Amino acid sequence: MAPAASETTSPSPLNAEQLLSRLLDLIKATTSTRELTAERLSAAMQAPAQTFGPGHFGYGGTLTPEWGYGLEVKQGGAAGARLDLNFIDTSSDRKASAAAICQVDFNHFASALDAAGFKRETVRGEHGRVIYDRFDRPQLSIKVDTMPENPHALGDAMHACVRLVTVQ
Repeated sequence: MAPAASETTSPSPLNAEQLLSRLLDLIKATTSTRELTAERLSAAMQAPAQTFGPGHFGYGGTLTPEWGYGLEVKQGGAAGARLDLNFIDTSSDRKASAAAICQVDFNHFASALDAAGFKRETVRGEHGRVIYDRFDRPQLSIKVDTMPENPHALGDAMHACVRLVTVQ
């Protein structure tokens, strides 16, 4: 299936579960940010990455009427390479249910990183509020930001969804 000419408005050939599962596979097989190349990302995502400029490539699209995503690598192939996967709430009030992006939830994602040898650290802000979780392995650091599946839930989220993943 060929991608449509308009990348930002056409449905994505990848869903959130595929994006997160394939990203996990890429992370597990990566020992250094230098390995974040267009070829490796395309192979991991099983679709050719779009080139945005020298060393800058990735994907973007619509997952559902309320959710989109951007997956981009900057400085690809270099020691300072950085990969970001961001799920974007496009609803008018920015309070869409995260169920559409939560097939691979945070607990599953964190367990997979732990099994791949990453050491976890939870970074907290005022009043002990979780800001993000960081997973480290020599030459690779993963930052994972979460959100509750139900944005209207009170108190601590019972089911946390991955909202943003940064690999550097």
